Amino acid sequence: MLKKQKTLKEEVVFDGIGVHSGKQGRVKVMPSCADSGIVLLSKNISDDEFKLGTIIPEIAMHATVIKRQKWAISTVEHLMAALWMLEIDNAKIEFDCYETPILDGSALPFVQGLLLAGLLEQDAEKKYLTPLAEIEFSDDQGRFIKISPAAKNTDGSYDYTLHLDYTLDFAHPLVGANKMQATITPEFFAKEISPARTFGFLEQLPLLRQHGLAQGTNLGNTLVFSADEILNEPRFSDECIRHKILDLLGDMSLIGKNLAGSVIAKKTGHSFNRLVVEHYVNNPGLWILI
Repeated sequence: MLKKQKTLKEEVVFDGIGVHSGKQGRVKVMPSCADSGIVLLSKNISDDEFKLGTIIPEIAMHATVIKRQKWAISTVEHLMAALWMLEIDNAKIEFDCYETPILDGSALPFVQGLLLAGLLEQDAEKKYLTPLAEIEFSDDQGRFIKISPAAKNTDGSYDYTLHLDYTLDFAHPLVGANKMQATITPEFFAKEISPARTFGFLEQLPLLRQHGLAQGTNLGNTLVFSADEILNEPRFSDECIRHKILDLLGDMSLIGKNLAGSVIAKKTGHSFNRLVVEHYVNNPGLWILI
């Protein structure tokens, strides 16, 4: 059964501080016409907007950063994951800030805000993106992503679902190693992945702040681990792996179309996840719209 593209029924605004800058910012997500895609723009610079799927994020360790000639925007991953996993195809997103608000450290407030604005089905067919053949990325640190093409149903049609197998492996005894397998539907994402908050380690905080990072972190937006305890109440017993999946989905969403197929990933982070977007932008002929 063919799906239709979606946009928002009305605009929605998100206000808050940036987790790294600690500065106030505002993001406005607006409806857009069919086949326009997800377009990002600066409120203060009118002639430098761009469409997801056309730009590769910067190499950055602690956030997803998109840099333009005249402006840049950081920490877009939670908002983008919400848009992607709610299968919103067309929207304009206006930033008046350098950093997307962190809100409660998860994607849940974005999901709730977008759903409150309402989703509008449009009179245009939805297309999914899948690779023509398996694509693998790996490094000597044990990080790994493999994307396999969408399967076909018995009638020859494509299976548009996204299957994920993720492995987490941290040295910290309260995080440790973990594994999660799931089919990532909008409903599963909203309930099981979007509430998972960003997490950090108390011993690393002074160094991060010396480098101008984590200026906006607090116990309301970050799950914090000391050497032997968690300083605030987890939302899930395995919240860390769920948040790593959230980040991976948000980073991969910058390909600009919903992904169909299966993803196996291990120990990934923002600087590694960007390789998926880099591959698509540089090699669009190795991917297909279905």
